[in-house]
Amino acid sequence: MIRDYGLQDYCYTNQTLPRCENREWKLVCRLPHNAQFQPWIKVESPAGKTIELHSTNCLVQGMQPVQKCETREGIHPYEAEGWISGHGAYYTIPAGATVLEVKYHETGFDTDFAGSFQCNDEDYNTLWKKATRTCYVCMRDHFMDCPDRERTPTCLGDVAVQIEEVFYAFDTRAHALAKAALLSNKDYTHIVDQNLVFAGESSTWFYYLNTGDLETMATQYPHMKRYLETWAMGADGLNAHKGVPHHGSPEGWDWCDWGSESKDRRIVQCTQYYAALGVLRKMAEVTGNQADIPAIDQRLDSIKANFDRHFWQGSCYQSEMVDYPDERANAMAVVTGLASRDKWDSIFTAVLTKKINPAWEGGPTYNADSYFERWIMEALCMMGREEQALLRMVERYRDQIESSFSTLYEGFGRWWKGNFNPGATLNHGWNSPNTILSRFIAGIQPTKPGWEAFAVLPREAFLTHIDATVATIKGDVIVSIHKDATSYSIDIDVPKGSRATVGIPRKAFEVIDELSQPASSETDDYLLFTLLSGHSKVSATGKLRLSQAKTPAPKAEPQTCHDRKSLTVSASQTHTGPFISYSKGKWFDKQDGSPRDAVDGDLYTFWSTGKPQQGDEWFIVDMGRRQPVSRIELENSWCPYDYPRQFSVSVSDDGETWSDPVATGAGTQSITRIHMPKQETRFIRIVQTGQHPKYWWSISDFRIYP
Repeated sequence: MIRDYGLQDYCYTNQTLPRCENREWKLVCRLPHNAQFQPWIKVESPAGKTIELHSTNCLVQGMQPVQKCETREGIHPYEAEGWISGHGAYYTIPAGATVLEVKYHETGFDTDFAGSFQCNDEDYNTLWKKATRTCYVCMRDHFMDCPDRERTPTCLGDVAVQIEEVFYAFDTRAHALAKAALLSNKDYTHIVDQNLVFAGESSTWFYYLNTGDLETMATQYPHMKRYLETWAMGADGLNAHKGVPHHGSPEGWDWCDWGSESKDRRIVQCTQYYAALGVLRKMAEVTGNQADIPAIDQRLDSIKANFDRHFWQGSCYQSEMVDYPDERANAMAVVTGLASRDKWDSIFTAVLTKKINPAWEGGPTYNADSYFERWIMEALCMMGREEQALLRMVERYRDQIESSFSTLYEGFGRWWKGNFNPGATLNHGWNSPNTILSRFIAGIQPTKPGWEAFAVLPREAFLTHIDATVATIKGDVIVSIHKDATSYSIDIDVPKGSRATVGIPRKAFEVIDELSQPASSETDDYLLFTLLSGHSKVSATGKLRLSQAKTPAPKAEPQTCHDRKSLTVSASQTHTGPFISYSKGKWFDKQDGSPRDAVDGDLYTFWSTGKPQQGDEWFIVDMGRRQPVSRIELENSWCPYDYPRQFSVSVSDDGETWSDPVATGAGTQSITRIHMPKQETRFIRIVQTGQHPKYWWSISDFRIYP
């Protein structure tokens, strides 16, 4: 199940090789993406020297011991024995050892990136790729929450989201990992909310729709039934958990998301339980357990009959647990069907369009965090608010779209309970923009087990072009959607043994003049066409509505910054203590905070002042000779709130006499891009002129562009 990608070259090393020094030194190397890898090195050395090999990822450094190898006399290669994860590697090289060559040995779960999503807006293409890379780096022998902090397969919320992702992102070999996850988590002894999601539509039942694996459903059924029976029906006619142990303690942990702590768990758990019961009913039908259906129906009917009576407040859903409506609870009411269509507009207006949670400085202004966004996005698409879903997606992921990291974070802005959380990972498997874009925006999903039948019901909103591929057990489903001012077309390859229901959305048109062929049927939302295996095209002409809600992000032209190996840097001050802390008082102190760490090409290693911004800090770069400069970038994605609140940039040819400011302004979260009149210079000085009572000024990557 593990693929060996072999030895590969790093994208960048911060030193020119071969290299030998008369003191211990550090070599930092960057990978093209976050990966599971083993650092490799070839050195010429006397015997008995110790080389250290590790990830530049601070969390990995804190959780895994440094791997070491002892040199033998002469020229020999060495490789770390165990895999680590991250975007970069660092080697601690002893004095007298000559480094001849470095590479990395990547391994990972044995699957191809067979799915794809490409549209006319690069923001969404970037998100799809980053979500897929995030999912992949969280796969190995099993699904992981993340590879750098929590490699165990126990958090079923992460697993539930990942199971859904693999069907859109990878080839059918990834189905084995999904199956193993279902069969190895039969007892549901983890977090209540995550147990219910794992048993629900997007995980257990979606696995069956994609695979047609009835044997696994039959195996899972009695375990799922037993777990759902641990929930009682209260006097109010709604479900209540009996308090069985979960997450390792009798009292349990009613966790349903990061983000705002004002979580309406009463409604969230009620909707999740209702959805899981619905899946149990369908499983009873297909596995020959029809005798159980009346009891299941009784519970479903009771929740349906009492839900509005207890929770509907006239414009939205809210229980006594919270002081203001929770978007998570209201989204789940929509997704599970407990909120009837006549309530959708009110829920959208009263809750899903409002940033209800009081804004924290630099932090989220929404209730939900990245885990629960998946169901809010689905709810918006179900409600016909796909334009708002796409706009919200970009707004929430904006800094991650722009970040140089190839994966998506554990939480938006890495905030938790109103504070920056340095222990939050930058590669958490529960991010699912790829699922949202492929399943709900392109509208591709199975409707009968094993892809015997599937639907393509696009909700493209302001997107004008979508190409998507889904690798199914029947073969590749390939869809291309195009629209302009006068036409709408869908090209599709339907695999042998399958049939597709393809819909042209009515709302895309002001007037429909002509169809390429008669519709098989119609709904209020779509003109539907039934297509058998092979290549087909359906189209309509008329007058279309082309939304201008978002200007499409163009594909960025690759630009090469000046090589940083020859740069000399200095700073007004340097923090020399431990940078960040993790749980249980454990400190990560692997980084020395040298100004050189800002120009080594790695996003985890960084320079910092180590104290709140005061307005008198400076950072100077000497390029060694006069070179053209038009732009500089300061990236601090690892510590996204340590950006300069104000800055002033000057240049010099001798490092003593400085120009008037060539650029001034305010920094921005994660990446500060500074443009200046193109000129030749040798020295660049940036002065942090702002103030902040809490955040330091840090730079993890300083880039200079000609």
